[in-house]
Amino acid sequence: MAWDSLPLEIYQHIFRNLSFFERKPLSLVCRRWNQAVFSRLLSPRLCIFLSEAMWLMDDRICLVDAEVIEASERDYPVVYVKWRSDSSAEKVASINRMLTELDKKCFLEELIVTAPLEALYDFFQAHQQLLTKIKRLQVYTAKEDTEPIADRCTLKMDQLEVLHWDELTSGHARNDDPIFVINAPKLHSAVVEYNYYNSWPNSCMELSQYASLKKFHVHLYPEMRTGFFEKRSDALEEITLENNEKLSWDWDRIFSNMPNLKSINMTSVDNDILCAIIRHCPQLRTFICRNVDLTGQILSVAGIFPQLQHFELKFAQIHSTRPLYLPNLKYFQLLHIENYNEQPFILDTPMLHTLRLCALKESDVIVAPKTSLKYLWLEIGNTGIPEHYFQPFPCLRKLDIFDYSWRSDLVRLMPYVAKITEFNLSVDLGQGDPVLIAISKYCNNLSAMNLCGIGNLGLELSFPVFAQIFSKLNLKSLSVTRLTVTGNSFRLHILPGLKNLEFIEVKIMDVAFGADVFSSDESDRLVYDEHNDGYSYWSTDHYYTEENIIARVWETL
Repeated sequence: MAWDSLPLEIYQHIFRNLSFFERKPLSLVCRRWNQAVFSRLLSPRLCIFLSEAMWLMDDRICLVDAEVIEASERDYPVVYVKWRSDSSAEKVASINRMLTELDKKCFLEELIVTAPLEALYDFFQAHQQLLTKIKRLQVYTAKEDTEPIADRCTLKMDQLEVLHWDELTSGHARNDDPIFVINAPKLHSAVVEYNYYNSWPNSCMELSQYASLKKFHVHLYPEMRTGFFEKRSDALEEITLENNEKLSWDWDRIFSNMPNLKSINMTSVDNDILCAIIRHCPQLRTFICRNVDLTGQILSVAGIFPQLQHFELKFAQIHSTRPLYLPNLKYFQLLHIENYNEQPFILDTPMLHTLRLCALKESDVIVAPKTSLKYLWLEIGNTGIPEHYFQPFPCLRKLDIFDYSWRSDLVRLMPYVAKITEFNLSVDLGQGDPVLIAISKYCNNLSAMNLCGIGNLGLELSFPVFAQIFSKLNLKSLSVTRLTVTGNSFRLHILPGLKNLEFIEVKIMDVAFGADVFSSDESDRLVYDEHNDGYSYWSTDHYYTEENIIARVWETL
């Protein structure tokens, strides 16, 4: 059987092992291959731009030729439309006609709209039948007129699962009631973002039916409508609340309407909010809070958060007189914590496997025990590493260090982390020989290492210590950025197991080209670029080339 006559399912099975950008050239082979590459199975987010504006903020409005839609045999799941307040009525009418034609030819699942707020009413009214079938809706809109919009538009979207509504208002009009009311009984994820400037701080959109909603992300303002929070949401599991500073709301009532929350992400948490969460959210698994004032000793209450597994505390003021016991916590991050108690704030976390600490201070926080840790991330300031970290870490496999002081503490730490397999070091300024020598002496299981100089002068190594890196038998991945190598150089051989190499701004002082230190038989594994201030070179098979980064971004989209 000829290659151009195989069943479509065979092509799809073969092509699905390739990325979209690897499959795309195959579409030029024949009509059959083109059909497979752009089938809904392999291109589930294939989008047609009725207005040729490649980015949502692009001001160019140029309609696609209607004949393209009529002649196309592709099954587009996603359609993007855009027009501006100064777009002609003929152009908007043409968009509506082409969208109607696409709705007849394709099973549209996602609609992306960028349009002025005043024009959305007519657009949604004209495509009510299409909206009943859409599974994902993205709206980017802005209100420039100062006159309020009196009409109300109810959108019946029986299949809608994901909603993203982004709105900007810049006039002085007040809309006490919502303009668009969305009835979406199957909705499970919604993001509502809006910004206002000298206007009524209420979104023009409101959710009406959302019994299935599990994930909600919303921006809050003091005077906004609170209708959503006054209804009981038993299905809601994840909520993100932005901009909730200085809100004197009844948080006890709000969280009582969300009894099954498993994840909370919010700013400006105080004792009242935390008390409400503790009372009404016993199933909480993830808690991320920023700009926190917990100086009322609420953290001294025993038995809070019995199910918590992920806890991030950022820019917080705390006061606690007793250890906080979190029996199921696995991930913990502290960022810029100020403790108002003279004694350290102690967390008892027997199941902890990931710990990230930023801006360490000796007396602020003690996490104990650390014997179960698998990943440790430390940012070291002028105070150095607190003494209670110099203890064995038998389960630790990954260590990340950001050192802005370059003290000798790291050399002391290495014997306690001897079993790590991945090490990432970023330093502001320093001679790295002592640390690299300690790593070579104690950490014999390293398979991945990343060294990065982040200051004006970067990181410095002597050539013999630099050469030791390439003698580690287990090393499979090495990335070095902003490194200066001093001393007499000699030829190096890259072991076959070292598959992934990335050297950026690496200077080897006594040779003309950095790549010259490697044997000639390694030339096919290395590429280097000359710059004014040094030379960069990396392995030819390294994945993160510019083309691959772009491909990965588009595949995600």
